[in-house]
Amino acid sequence: MEQLVRQKLIERAASLFRQVGVRLPHEEQLAAFLDYTPDEFRQIFCSKESLLYAVIESNLARQRQEHAELFANLDTPAECLVGLLRYSMNELRQASHYDYHIMRTQFPQAWQLIDEQLHHYTRPLLVRLLQGGIDQGQLRASLDAGLIAHIILAQFSLVVNEQFFPPDESDLPVVYHNIFAPYVRGLCTPAGLRAVSSHFERF
Repeated sequence: MEQLVRQKLIERAASLFRQVGVRLPHEEQLAAFLDYTPDEFRQIFCSKESLLYAVIESNLARQRQEHAELFANLDTPAECLVGLLRYSMNELRQASHYDYHIMRTQFPQAWQLIDEQLHHYTRPLLVRLLQGGIDQGQLRASLDAGLIAHIILAQFSLVVNEQFFPPDESDLPVVYHNIFAPYVRGLCTPAGLRAVSSHFERF
Protein backbone atom coordinates (compact mmCIF):
# COMPACT_ATOMS: atom_id res chain seq x y z
CA MET A 1 0.00 0.00 0.00
CA GLU A 2 1.24 3.47 -0.79
CA GLN A 3 2.68 5.15 2.27
CA LEU A 4 0.56 8.28 1.83
CA VAL A 5 -2.69 6.29 1.78
CA ARG A 6 -1.61 4.27 4.81
CA GLN A 7 -0.74 7.47 6.68
CA LYS A 8 -4.17 8.93 5.92
CA LEU A 9 -5.79 5.78 7.36
CA ILE A 10 -3.61 6.05 10.48
CA GLU A 11 -4.64 9.68 10.93
CA ARG A 12 -8.34 8.75 10.58
CA ALA A 13 -7.93 5.98 13.13
CA ALA A 14 -6.14 8.39 15.47
CA SER A 15 -9.10 10.76 15.31
CA LEU A 16 -11.44 7.92 16.29
CA PHE A 17 -9.25 6.84 19.21
CA ARG A 18 -9.18 10.45 20.43
CA GLN A 19 -12.97 10.55 20.37
CA VAL A 20 -13.81 7.21 21.99
CA GLY A 21 -10.54 5.94 23.50
CA VAL A 22 -8.53 2.87 22.58
CA ARG A 23 -10.61 0.28 24.44
CA LEU A 24 -14.01 0.49 22.75
CA PRO A 25 -13.68 0.01 18.97
CA HIS A 26 -13.08 -3.59 17.93
CA GLU A 27 -11.55 -4.63 14.63
CA GLU A 28 -14.84 -4.81 12.73
CA GLN A 29 -15.76 -1.29 13.85
CA LEU A 30 -12.31 0.00 12.93
CA ALA A 31 -12.60 -1.63 9.50
CA ALA A 32 -16.02 -0.04 8.90
CA PHE A 33 -14.77 3.36 10.08
CA LEU A 34 -11.92 3.15 7.57
CA ASP A 35 -14.29 1.94 4.82
CA TYR A 36 -12.81 -1.55 4.58
CA THR A 37 -14.13 -5.04 5.14
CA PRO A 38 -12.72 -6.91 8.17
CA ASP A 39 -10.59 -9.06 5.86
CA GLU A 40 -9.22 -6.00 4.06
CA PHE A 41 -8.48 -4.37 7.39
CA ARG A 42 -6.50 -7.39 8.56
CA GLN A 43 -4.57 -7.47 5.28
CA ILE A 44 -3.51 -3.87 5.80
CA PHE A 45 -2.99 -3.68 9.57
CA CYS A 46 -3.12 -7.33 10.75
CA SER A 47 -4.88 -6.45 14.00
CA LYS A 48 -6.22 -3.67 16.18
CA GLU A 49 -2.99 -3.70 18.18
CA SER A 50 -0.90 -3.27 15.03
CA LEU A 51 -3.06 -0.32 14.00
CA LEU A 52 -2.79 1.20 17.47
CA TYR A 53 0.99 0.71 17.33
CA ALA A 54 1.08 2.62 14.03
CA VAL A 55 -1.12 5.38 15.48
CA ILE A 56 1.11 5.78 18.55
CA GLU A 57 4.26 5.73 16.40
CA SER A 58 2.83 8.48 14.18
CA ASN A 59 1.63 10.47 17.18
CA LEU A 60 5.03 10.39 18.87
CA ALA A 61 6.72 11.53 15.66
CA ARG A 62 4.24 14.42 15.46
CA GLN A 63 5.03 15.38 19.04
CA ARG A 64 8.77 15.46 18.38
CA GLN A 65 8.23 17.71 15.36
CA GLU A 66 5.94 20.01 17.34
CA HIS A 67 8.49 20.18 20.16
CA ALA A 68 11.10 21.42 17.67
CA GLU A 69 8.67 24.05 16.37
CA LEU A 70 7.84 25.12 19.94
CA PHE A 71 11.46 25.48 20.98
CA ALA A 72 12.29 27.49 17.85
CA ASN A 73 10.03 30.26 19.21
CA LEU A 74 11.45 30.30 22.75
CA ASP A 75 14.62 32.01 23.90
CA THR A 76 15.98 30.08 26.88
CA PRO A 77 16.19 26.47 28.13
CA ALA A 78 13.99 27.34 31.13
CA GLU A 79 11.29 28.69 28.82
CA CYS A 80 11.58 25.55 26.70
CA LEU A 81 11.19 23.40 29.83
CA VAL A 82 7.99 25.14 30.91
CA GLY A 83 6.74 25.13 27.32
CA LEU A 84 7.38 21.38 27.08
CA LEU A 85 5.46 20.69 30.28
CA ARG A 86 2.55 22.86 29.12
CA TYR A 87 2.54 21.06 25.77
CA SER A 88 2.44 17.68 27.53
CA MET A 89 -0.48 18.80 29.69
CA ASN A 90 -2.42 19.78 26.56
CA GLU A 91 -1.68 16.37 25.02
CA LEU A 92 -2.99 14.74 28.18
CA ARG A 93 -6.23 16.69 27.78
CA GLN A 94 -6.82 15.03 24.42
CA ALA A 95 -6.44 11.46 25.70
CA SER A 96 -9.46 9.42 26.73
CA HIS A 97 -9.63 8.80 30.48
CA TYR A 98 -8.39 5.24 30.62
CA ASP A 99 -6.15 5.22 27.53
CA TYR A 100 -2.86 4.94 29.40
CA HIS A 101 -4.12 2.15 31.64
CA ILE A 102 -5.66 0.24 28.71
CA MET A 103 -2.51 0.47 26.60
CA ARG A 104 -0.29 -0.57 29.48
CA THR A 105 -2.41 -3.63 30.33
CA GLN A 106 -3.96 -4.70 27.00
CA PHE A 107 -1.67 -3.34 24.28
CA PRO A 108 1.87 -3.74 25.65
CA GLN A 109 3.62 -3.19 22.31
CA ALA A 110 1.96 0.20 21.89
CA TRP A 111 2.76 1.06 25.49
CA GLN A 112 6.40 0.08 24.95
CA LEU A 113 6.62 2.75 22.25
CA ILE A 114 5.53 5.39 24.76
CA ASP A 115 7.91 4.04 27.39
CA GLU A 116 10.81 4.08 24.93
CA GLN A 117 10.02 7.67 23.93
CA LEU A 118 10.00 8.73 27.57
CA HIS A 119 13.38 7.17 28.31
CA HIS A 120 15.26 7.59 25.03
CA TYR A 121 13.90 10.94 23.85
CA THR A 122 12.13 12.80 26.67
CA ARG A 123 14.69 12.08 29.40
CA PRO A 124 17.72 13.29 27.37
CA LEU A 125 15.68 16.32 26.28
CA LEU A 126 14.83 17.14 29.89
CA VAL A 127 18.46 16.74 30.94
CA ARG A 128 19.56 19.12 28.16
CA LEU A 129 16.97 21.76 29.06
CA LEU A 130 17.61 21.47 32.78
CA GLN A 131 21.38 21.68 32.39
CA GLY A 132 21.02 24.62 30.03
CA GLY A 133 18.83 26.38 32.57
CA ILE A 134 21.38 25.71 35.31
CA ASP A 135 24.25 26.98 33.16
CA GLN A 136 22.35 30.18 32.33
CA GLY A 137 21.44 30.83 35.97
CA GLN A 138 17.70 30.38 35.49
CA LEU A 139 17.58 27.09 37.41
CA ARG A 140 19.27 26.54 40.76
CA ALA A 141 22.98 25.74 40.57
CA SER A 142 22.70 22.94 43.15
CA LEU A 143 20.41 20.85 40.92
CA ASP A 144 21.46 17.54 39.38
CA ALA A 145 19.94 17.67 35.89
CA GLY A 146 19.89 13.89 35.45
CA LEU A 147 18.20 13.30 38.79
CA ILE A 148 15.61 16.02 38.23
CA ALA A 149 14.78 14.57 34.79
CA HIS A 150 14.27 11.18 36.44
CA ILE A 151 11.98 12.75 39.07
CA ILE A 152 9.91 14.51 36.39
CA LEU A 153 9.36 11.23 34.54
CA ALA A 154 8.44 9.54 37.83
CA GLN A 155 5.93 12.32 38.48
CA PHE A 156 4.35 11.75 35.07
CA SER A 157 4.07 8.02 35.84
CA LEU A 158 2.28 9.01 39.05
CA VAL A 159 -0.20 11.20 37.16
CA VAL A 160 -1.26 8.35 34.85
CA ASN A 161 -1.32 5.72 37.61
CA GLU A 162 -5.01 4.95 38.00
CA GLN A 163 -4.46 3.48 41.47
CA PHE A 164 -3.55 6.94 42.78
CA PHE A 165 -5.68 9.04 40.44
CA PRO A 166 -8.67 7.06 39.09
CA PRO A 167 -9.64 8.80 35.83
CA ASP A 168 -13.34 8.70 36.70
CA GLU A 169 -12.61 10.58 39.91
CA SER A 170 -9.71 12.80 38.82
CA ASP A 171 -9.20 15.44 36.16
CA LEU A 172 -5.76 14.29 35.02
CA PRO A 173 -4.69 17.63 33.48
CA VAL A 174 -5.55 19.30 36.80
CA VAL A 175 -3.52 16.65 38.65
CA TYR A 176 -0.66 17.22 36.20
CA HIS A 177 -0.79 20.99 36.73
CA ASN A 178 -0.80 20.69 40.50
CA ILE A 179 2.19 18.37 40.49
CA PHE A 180 4.38 20.11 37.92
CA ALA A 181 3.65 23.83 38.22
CA PRO A 182 4.80 24.23 41.86
CA TYR A 183 7.64 21.74 41.40
CA VAL A 184 9.17 23.51 38.41
CA ARG A 185 8.69 26.91 40.04
CA GLY A 186 10.78 25.58 42.92
CA LEU A 187 13.60 24.72 40.52
CA CYS A 188 13.87 28.30 39.26
CA THR A 189 16.11 31.09 40.49
CA PRO A 190 14.56 34.57 40.81
CA ALA A 191 15.94 35.37 37.35
CA GLY A 192 14.45 32.18 36.00
CA LEU A 193 11.04 32.96 37.47
CA ARG A 194 11.09 36.33 35.74
CA ALA A 195 12.01 34.68 32.43
CA VAL A 196 9.22 32.09 32.57
CA SER A 197 6.50 34.06 34.38
CA SER A 198 4.44 34.66 31.23
CA HIS A 199 4.67 30.97 30.33
CA PHE A 200 3.44 29.91 33.77
CA GLU A 201 0.45 32.22 33.28
CA ARG A 202 -0.54 30.03 30.31
CA PHE A 203 0.33 26.74 32.07
